[in-house]
Amino acid sequence: MSSPAADKVLDAAAQLFAERGYQATTTRQLAERAGVNEVSVFRGFGTKQGVLAAVVQRVVAEQPGRAASALAELPLAEAVSELARREVTNGLRDGGLMTRLAFEARTVPEVAEIFAGGPQANLAAMTAFFAQRQGRGEVRADLAAETIAEAFFSLTSSFVIMRTVLGFEAGSAQAVEQSVSDLVALFLGGAQVQR
Repeated sequence: MSSPAADKVLDAAAQLFAERGYQATTTRQLAERAGVNEVSVFRGFGTKQGVLAAVVQRVVAEQPGRAASALAELPLAEAVSELARREVTNGLRDGGLMTRLAFEARTVPEVAEIFAGGPQANLAAMTAFFAQRQGRGEVRADLAAETIAEAFFSLTSSFVIMRTVLGFEAGSAQAVEQSVSDLVALFLGGAQVQR
């Protein structure tokens, strides 16, 4: 289902799943929030799990790991800056949703089935990115590429979690951009080969 109505359902689902969780959200609530009838939800997505799959697919499509290979020829600092910017921007938009789903995936099989591949694929893509940079001698080779990728996510995710879950202010777009620059500098200070 690719239409304005489908987009409204996905937007409503992202909001409701973030606010209440997947399990506590009904298809009736999805339809009401989207301003469509419940039959439209079923026609477009089949089931509530189908809606969840579409929501997760939309979020995962914008994860930085998806862009890592396209940035392979950029200088390291420029590529990492772009990846961090994407992670923070997407996280500020979708962090509450993904955090809620991550917790629900531990106890709700329907969520686990849909959610499982997203974060792992993002980590795998970022691990490959840093392994490639290790091969070029740009990133420390004495650390596992996966550890470097996890360190990248530790910095960006902590920034996002503090703002989406703990209620810290994100600030202006300029303030967020400065924070991303600072996070990248901190990350590269420990990961980049010093020459």
